[in-house]
Amino acid sequence: MKRKYGLITAGHKGLGWGWSQFLTSRGYEVIIAGRSITSVSEAAESIHLNGGLVHAMQLDVSSEKSIQEVASAIKEKFGKLDLLVNNAGVNPKDYKDREKSKAAFNLEYLDPEALIEVYRVNSLGPILMIKHLKQLLELGEEKRVLNISSWLGSVNNLAFGGHYGYVSSKNLLNVLNKSAALEIKDSGIICVNVNPGWVKTEMGGKKANFTPLESAEMVYNNVLMKVEIRDTGKFYNYDGSIHPW
Repeated sequence: MKRKYGLITAGHKGLGWGWSQFLTSRGYEVIIAGRSITSVSEAAESIHLNGGLVHAMQLDVSSEKSIQEVASAIKEKFGKLDLLVNNAGVNPKDYKDREKSKAAFNLEYLDPEALIEVYRVNSLGPILMIKHLKQLLELGEEKRVLNISSWLGSVNNLAFGGHYGYVSSKNLLNVLNKSAALEIKDSGIICVNVNPGWVKTEMGGKKANFTPLESAEMVYNNVLMKVEIRDTGKFYNYDGSIHPW
């Protein structure tokens, strides 16, 4: 049986941590990537102690140079990639700096530079990951890219104002992914976005419906293992239904 390799951005916490645990339990050799090498190394060690095959890599998805370095490291060490989970994301509502938060949240204080900072992580980072990992994904057996989006990326479902940075960044992610997915469709790589549900993370809060592990399992079974190349570019719910956007 051929070994499967999965890369999870921000795989050391929140929803990404659920994905790291789930994929290792399914036999994947997992690469946990994040800004803090200390944090991702500690997460990797925790999984390793439970018998999982896991590696830690430092990655800042807002830096194309950092993405290139990770792509080179994966090529040298593993030679291919089966699954990319673009999970890393920021939400201005959670910023400790309230002035910075308002600059991407409220019309009165809106600062285009604050919006661009969110886009670099939530929208551009995932597409640049696809750009630099495309050749490795082509060599994998599964050839899957999963971008963690949000129901807030839906224009149709938006029922409140403000929240400009997060809402627009997730909608931009949806359209960028569709463009990239259609451009590289002939490579056999399937790129989809997913609304993971209301998850018990720092962002989602304790009252949410699902644990990170539950969300990862549902998305894996209902979306990732069912999509075909004809589905590339689509936006799904965690239960496998199409999400309007």
